[in-house]
Formats: sequence, structure tokens, C-alpha cells
Amino acid sequence: MNSKSTFNSLDSALLYKGDLLKRMFFTLIALICYRLGTYVPIPGINLDIISDVFPKEGSGVFGVFNFFSGGALARMTILALSVMPYIVASIVMQLLSSAIKGINEVKNDGELGRRKMNSYIRYMTIVFCVFQSITILIGLERMNKEGVLIVIEPGLMFRTVGVFSLLGGTMFLMWLGEQISANGIGNGISLIIFTGIISELHSAFSSLLTLNKSGNISLFIILFILAVFFLLLLLVIFVESSYRKVIVQYPKKQFKKLHSDDFTYIPLKINLSGVIPTIFANAILLTPISIANFYKGYAFSDFVLNYFMTNKVVYIVAYLAFIIFFNFFYTNFIFNPEENANFLKKNGGFIPGKRPGKHTSDYLQDIVFKLTFIGSTYLVVICAVPEVIRYYYDIPFIFGGTSLLIIVNVVTDTIMQIQSYIFSNRYDSWIKKYESKTRKLR
Repeated sequence: MNSKSTFNSLDSALLYKGDLLKRMFFTLIALICYRLGTYVPIPGINLDIISDVFPKEGSGVFGVFNFFSGGALARMTILALSVMPYIVASIVMQLLSSAIKGINEVKNDGELGRRKMNSYIRYMTIVFCVFQSITILIGLERMNKEGVLIVIEPGLMFRTVGVFSLLGGTMFLMWLGEQISANGIGNGISLIIFTGIISELHSAFSSLLTLNKSGNISLFIILFILAVFFLLLLLVIFVESSYRKVIVQYPKKQFKKLHSDDFTYIPLKINLSGVIPTIFANAILLTPISIANFYKGYAFSDFVLNYFMTNKVVYIVAYLAFIIFFNFFYTNFIFNPEENANFLKKNGGFIPGKRPGKHTSDYLQDIVFKLTFIGSTYLVVICAVPEVIRYYYDIPFIFGGTSLLIIVNVVTDTIMQIQSYIFSNRYDSWIKKYESKTRKLR
């Protein structure tokens, strides 16, 4: 009997380890497909001069946008828009859900409501993607290198094929992200952005070394910049792994069935909204600026490029203001103190010293507001320091605060999902062992 149970436990362990390896292998293959897609050019692009018009180490907003697309924008490939239209559509839908009662009711309608919201986001993604594609393609037709056009044959055919290529690329990334989330490990969209950032890090570092060789920046400044970003990375890791414990107490006769103590706690992260505020801020600011780059000479484009470039004070102030706004907005969106207070009341739980109901809700609201304020300060520091360095030293180093947050959060979230997946499979094997022993005793 002992050898049989040992064999069964070994067999179950091999099964879940094999399944985990399959999921990790699927994620790796999917991300490789994404990277291969960033080298498929839009039909009709003159590949001989594209690298001269859009250098990989370009500074400013183009460099930042190219950084998040994994270099696809500089190569003008079918994945040049990356998942930015999807992110913008998600922002708009969340704003509309908080402002329009009908959309909010759909969102709160359980699984069916979630599917409807996802459908609305997809439709809106198509609209944003078509709009951005048309503006970029028309702008490409106007660009040239010493009289040689970047588009081989400008016209309706190029625009039509280009729109469908960019739209298909974005839809492919959305589908790929969903497949990774369902059949792989980690959040698919986040892993795609993460892969794009990691793949372009070598360009950011090589640009610094190039500036040093040309004498535009000293080795001391490079070491200083690297030290600052290393310290920021440590700060991000510390804050993202920190949380505030809110003690919750239960009646002993109910709670002793599960634990020896009569209390538990609600873990509230210091940065409840994660990387979302910085992504929102980047999406809102970088989209019009990137479009303005293709239409230089027009009044609106010149205004945007003169005052809202990434090395301008106005851009930095607007960027930080958007981060603070979206941090408070999104935190309020994902954490409802009243709902949590009602949930505790229904389950017989209470916060020591606070009466159930409104007093508990107000207490949670006060804690969340303080945490959001601290989190906003933290996000401002993380995102402002790279911008200030870029402003003073005018370097094309685009590894900013958003990138740090994405890298740390994605790595942490993926590791936690792997751990939870392993634990859940072990838990299932424990349940099966317990059931088999119970049957034998009967």
C-alpha cells in the first residue's frame, strides 16, 4: 500500500510538472512569434532607407514609443503599433464605465458583463488602430531621405494595405496575449510589453557607450546614471513587495475551525494600482506626440513638438500630473471600501475598534487614500528622476520609470503565478489522497 501511494504521488508530481513545463514552453514559443513579427515590414516600405530615417537609438518620443514596441516602429513593421491601441481603448472604456451608468451596469453583470466589456474594448481598439494607422501611413508618404521617398508607391493601395497590416498586427498581438494568459504562464499583454522592453535594452546601453566614444558624455556620468537606475530598481522591488496589513477579527467559534487564532488581515499594497497609471499617462501623451512627428510643419504639430516633447518641462509636468490623477482614479476603480465593508459584515468579520458598516468603510477609505498618496509620491519619484536626467544631460537613454515598473511587476507576477500553479496542483493531489484514505476507512 505504501509503495502504491508513493507511486501515485510521484505520478501526480510528474503530471503537474509536465503541465507546467508545457505552459512555460507555450509562453516562450508565443513570445518568439511576437519577436519574429517585429521584423515583418509593412508592404510598400523602402527598406533601404528606413534605418536612416528612423535610427534605432532615436531619442525623444519616437525613441520611447519604439522602445515599447520592441523596435517594431523603427523598422515600420506590421507590429509597429504594438498593443498601444488596446491600452488606449481600455483606458477609455474604464473612464466611460465610471461616467455612464449603463456601461457600469454591464461591467458589474458578472461573467457575461465581463465578456461584453471585452467585446467593447476590442471594437474600440479597431477604431483607434485604424485612426492611428491612417495618420502614420499618410505621414510616411511625406517623408524622404535626400529626395528618395520612404514609401515606394504612395497612394490609396499603400494606405489600404498598410491599414490592414497594422490592424492585423495589433489584433494578432491581442489574440496572442489572450492565448498566453489562457494556456501559458503570466499575463499575456504584460509579457508582450515586457519582451519588447527587454529586447531593446541593448540599444539603450549601446547608445550611451556611443555618446561616450564621441565625447558627448563622460564615463562618470554614465556610471552615475547606471547607479541611479539601479537604486530606483531596488526602490521599485521594495515598494512593490510591501503592503499594509488591516487586521480583521472573526468570532472564535466560527474561525477556530480553520485557524488557531481568531483574526486574519487584508493585505493592501502601497502601490495598489501597480504600473497602470504610468501606462495610461504614456499612452495619452505619446500617441498625439508620435502622430505630430509625422506631420511636421503644421501649426498643431509644431505646437505639440515645441512644448510636449519628452525633454521639455511642460511634458514632464503633464506626465507627472497624469500619473497622480490616474493613480487615484484607478485605485478608486479597483478597490471599493463600501463593498469590502459589506463583505466583512456578511461573513461575520470586523476590524477591531471599528463598527461594521459605514465606520469600517470610512476607515478603509482613509487607509486607501493615505496609501494612494504615498503610492503617487513613489510613482512620481520613479518616473521623474529619469525624466530629469534626460532633461539635464539630453541623452537618448529611454529606460525610464515605466519600464522599471513593468519589468519588476511582470517578473513578480509571473513568479507568483508559477508558485500558485504548483501549489494548486499539490493541493489537488493532497485532496485526492485525503479522499482515498477516507474511502478506505469507510
